[in-house]
Amino acid sequence: MTHDSGRPIGDDYLWDPAAPPDAEVEAVERSLESLRFASQTQPLTLPERSRVRWPPITLAMAASLLLALLGAVTFWQWRESWPTGRAWPVTLRTAQTAAGDVKSLGVDRPLVLDAHTSAQVEIARIGAMEVAPGSALTLSQTTAARHRVVLDRGDVRVRVWAPPGRFAIRTPAGEVIDLGCIFDLNVDSVGATHLHVATGWVQLSNFLGESLLPAGTSATMTRDARPAVPVYDDAAPQFRDAVRTFERTTEDASLADLTRHARRRDVITLLVLAHQSADAQKRALLERAAVLKPPPHGMTVEQVLADGARLWEWYNDLDLPPVKSWWRNWRDAFPHARR
Repeated sequence: MTHDSGRPIGDDYLWDPAAPPDAEVEAVERSLESLRFASQTQPLTLPERSRVRWPPITLAMAASLLLALLGAVTFWQWRESWPTGRAWPVTLRTAQTAAGDVKSLGVDRPLVLDAHTSAQVEIARIGAMEVAPGSALTLSQTTAARHRVVLDRGDVRVRVWAPPGRFAIRTPAGEVIDLGCIFDLNVDSVGATHLHVATGWVQLSNFLGESLLPAGTSATMTRDARPAVPVYDDAAPQFRDAVRTFERTTEDASLADLTRHARRRDVITLLVLAHQSADAQKRALLERAAVLKPPPHGMTVEQVLADGARLWEWYNDLDLPPVKSWWRNWRDAFPHARR
């Protein structure tokens, strides 16, 4: 039986408690009576939200770590900041003045040392440069992101704690670009540039080419030739001499000498020379390199010859200082704070 609305009559009681009870619905209610929610006798209680209680020492350690992190960030921001054109502090020393005479090195003001005077030059706040007696240099530019020096002659030892390219030295033979490291540089009487890298990487660059030197290697750059390839200082003298002869002459005799005396560590030199060499000599260099340090991922010499880009996959597989994580090359990244 239904209402005019089409709804069964028994449904009235479900929707309106004041309606006449339905026997079937009452039967269902009685069977479910024990499950009725009784708010007065059995109120609903929700569990309390659990709270993590940190020991005081843990909170103190976390606060100290946060402060240390903020302090480190602030320190590095301060360290890399430098007013444009501000002079660099310089300490001059002679055999007679042990304490040193403090001066400053302004932009475009040459520093010319006699045979008895050395200098300690602060490179803004990012490093230091030891200048040997008899040297002549000029500060050409200094800003927060770019520091440039011209070295006309003499010897310097540079320590820089900054991202790659912030500091560079121009010489008569070309540019020496610091990539965050320690290096020794000499400009001789004819303008040739001699570089030794102690940590990290340094790039030699002139209008004829570039050369990237890792820690432990040396190279020379002259104004009339592309920069020399890196050679490890502990390489066999026969290997080093043969490399330098081959760079000048590309003679097969020197090629045979350098491949014969190459060690596993010298593969970097072989690969860079191969990149610069003609096909027949390139094959000889790569085949020797493959014997000493096989290329990665099953790569073959034939594949490298067919696709020159594969050579750099081999190069990057060598045991070399990090390039992307350049800060790992810093041995003394936190010297005393400078003004």
